[in-house]
Amino acid sequence: MPAKTPAPGPGRERHVDPNQTTDPARPSLRRSWPWWLVVAVALMELVGHGLIQARVPEPSDWEHAAALVDEHFQPGDTLAVGPDWADPLLRLHFGEHIGLADAGKSDLAPFERLWEVSLRGVASPWRPVDMDPAFEERVGRLTVRRFDLGPSPVRYDLTAHVRDAKVFQGERPCDWRTSPPTGGGLGRGPLMPKGRHHCGPQPWLFVGETVNEDLELQPRHCVWQHPVAGMPVRTTYEDIPLGDRLVLYAGLYSEHERMEEHPPVQVRVEVDGEPVGQMTHRDGDGWKRIEAAMPERERGDVSIVVEAAEPHLRTLCWAATTRAGERR
Repeated sequence: MPAKTPAPGPGRERHVDPNQTTDPARPSLRRSWPWWLVVAVALMELVGHGLIQARVPEPSDWEHAAALVDEHFQPGDTLAVGPDWADPLLRLHFGEHIGLADAGKSDLAPFERLWEVSLRGVASPWRPVDMDPAFEERVGRLTVRRFDLGPSPVRYDLTAHVRDAKVFQGERPCDWRTSPPTGGGLGRGPLMPKGRHHCGPQPWLFVGETVNEDLELQPRHCVWQHPVAGMPVRTTYEDIPLGDRLVLYAGLYSEHERMEEHPPVQVRVEVDGEPVGQMTHRDGDGWKRIEAAMPERERGDVSIVVEAAEPHLRTLCWAATTRAGERR
């Protein structure tokens, strides 16, 4: 039998193999490093969680900010939040001041003051460039700012007055009807409003004020005007203030535009029967803008005419205002 190696003890030296690179009596660091990695990651998560919690506004911060804005809010004001992913929180706490025109605005022209609620100093996408706030106050972990934009150049909002318009599908008038609103929300299509100019047997053939989801998934307060095959759909506003220009935005429902599979839609602006501007909206254009110069007279009849060679899924929605002059 081979001789047994005596165990190390008092007065005895342990034999070490000169080719061995680690101490056999100690655990291998290579075998134990995953545990150190787990501990390090856990510590990093704890520190990160603490930093995040230290920067997240408390519900009371939102309540106090809402009370501050509520005290000074007036007609012609609008609200925005930075970053834009916090928009649901803005609606939760400031909802009484957020109407359709605020939630789905195309630009700031209709408004005279902008209230901005900022988290961690992040600017709202609506913050005016090169303008200092007229008011600023820290509320906990939120900052409330007010930007005084000046008098609005808008003379007439066609979107808000679509009930007063006359609508024709070809030569046939579309009659005003009221029925329960339908649609809206994830996977349910555009919101079909309670009151609308009814133009055909299909439920989507109408002209009415709604909020449509554009290509970038942004809500847009607009007039739904779906084309039909072989004839124009015309919405006419009689004897309205003209100003010096008409600004029109238009887009399609996001799900019907993003695949870029369908032909374009034509939108024409007419004043007293004469064309003054035109837009060709193609899939991929998103929320598109044009300006049409108004004739030099105070008032007139303005028509928005929509046509499409192939109207299938051409869910056009537009927003338009007449304007005069510029802000100072």
